[in-house]
Amino acid sequence: MSSKLFRSARYLFEGTRFPNLSRFARKNQKFEAALSALSPARGRARVDQAIVGNVNRIAAEGDYALLTTLLDALRPFLNPDQSPDARDFWDALVADCRAIAEDRLLSGEMNSLWGVTPIVNLSSGVAADRALGVNARSLVFTTYHTSSNFDFVCSEIQARLVAERGEDWFLFRWLMLIWAIANFDFFHLYNDRGIIEPAGGYGSPRFGIAVREMEIYRQAGKRLYTYAYGADHRTREKNLALGKWNFCSECPDPGVYCVCDDAGGAAMLQVIREYSTAVVAHGLAMKLIPGARNVPYLTVDVKKVSPGPSRSQRGGKLVVGHFPNHGYFKGTKYLQGAVDALQAEGHAVELLQLSGRPHNEILAAMQTIDVLVDQLISGSFGLTAVEAMASGCPVICYLHDGVAVAEREACPVIEANPDTIKQVLHQLISDRTRLSEAGAAGPQYVRKNYSVEALGKHLADLYLATADLPKSLKTRIAESARSLNS
Repeated sequence: MSSKLFRSARYLFEGTRFPNLSRFARKNQKFEAALSALSPARGRARVDQAIVGNVNRIAAEGDYALLTTLLDALRPFLNPDQSPDARDFWDALVADCRAIAEDRLLSGEMNSLWGVTPIVNLSSGVAADRALGVNARSLVFTTYHTSSNFDFVCSEIQARLVAERGEDWFLFRWLMLIWAIANFDFFHLYNDRGIIEPAGGYGSPRFGIAVREMEIYRQAGKRLYTYAYGADHRTREKNLALGKWNFCSECPDPGVYCVCDDAGGAAMLQVIREYSTAVVAHGLAMKLIPGARNVPYLTVDVKKVSPGPSRSQRGGKLVVGHFPNHGYFKGTKYLQGAVDALQAEGHAVELLQLSGRPHNEILAAMQTIDVLVDQLISGSFGLTAVEAMASGCPVICYLHDGVAVAEREACPVIEANPDTIKQVLHQLISDRTRLSEAGAAGPQYVRKNYSVEALGKHLADLYLATADLPKSLKTRIAESARSLNS
């Protein structure tokens, strides 16, 4: 507590939350001139307004004119590797952000940022953090047509910057890193990339959080948690070794979609592991990422899901749903072949296949089908399967032996692979009792293992074990976790 009081007194004396950056301004005429151009304020508080206040506005409002002004004024300092002045600027900024982070934690405040890969599950991580009382936000620079439910979306301002000012978008990312380390202390990123571009370059030319970014997180006292979504860790030989059916067995173009290269992928994951507070994985990724902690982060907000009627109550043909983004990674051709064969034999079965559709359309389609076939070759289920189970829709999926899904023995997934899918569907056409049982078990299984509340408890355990929190904050996080009803 004495260190906190000392820093508070120092800030009162300095008149700014960024005393090191203020001292840098007094010694560097270029930076002093930049501050004068960016803020009409007088005194040392202008650092707060000129730098952090302005980047906060850009993040919140997407003010393009302000962005270009800031880029032009701070251009000599934004990339820490471009000059000694730029390194000195970042050293001062990082030192101030480290002190600010320590103050926040001592005051009981936790701010987390989830990004930047624009997948649906990002919002669930934010919700789980918020359930613990964490001030959590999400940041993305691109969006897919399947989802755009994020807190800070920089796709439009970045696209305009690329069109009008070319490679200035790289400097824009450095500005956003300033915003991030000034406002957040816990970073949840997928292995493929972070805020700074270009990504990779240390094992993979396309995948990997920029090393300089991870160094800055460490120097600024940030906690970095890294996650896996698929392409960002999947290597070919490791997957092929899993058995006859695996994610790579049907890949049409090795090296295009995923990390793929085993030696390069291992090197990339090793570097990320060295900088991470903890490496997080789940399901099949636990077999592929050394040293990972198993956290079920395929999360659904069960409060927003209403289970549909029992599938055994539906008459008529068996409607099979299948919603892949890339059919060759899901065994789609084997499912289509099984359905075609059953139809040729006179069985009442229909395949509803949707690809690349908005997330809300997929959720709506789940209410119209009798069973979802998630995948038949990759060996674990994804978020679509979890959403289906939460809604009471039975799921068919191929699971590798020993795959680290939650409570494997209680998992209601109906297992099948390309060799057995026709037989499994035939049995379900003849007797829908198994569908009814799997559908009924799904919501409770998800509530217990893959809900926002369940993830909140896992995140609490993760923070308590790895984040080196002040004692009072540990107590609060533990109490928040106990209050969650999953």
